[in-house]
Amino acid sequence: MKSEGKYWFGRKRFGYGFGPRSWQGWLALLVYAGLMIFLPRVIAPASHHGAYIASAIGLTVAFFAIFFWKLDTSKSD
Repeated sequence: MKSEGKYWFGRKRFGYGFGPRSWQGWLALLVYAGLMIFLPRVIAPASHHGAYIASAIGLTVAFFAIFFWKLDTSKSD
């Protein structure tokens, strides 16, 4: 039984790996990318190297937590 809208990420139709399957998945990916791009403007990497690295790791861990929480691993084909 397939539940549409439950999963944000799933297997790619062509190639290997996983990708966004719904607008929520795309939004999560864009928010993560935007925060990673904006991070150096908030925390200067040259003067606060430790805080910058910790923030980047924290954002990545948070994104992966959402990714694996909303990942559909069932084979669709």
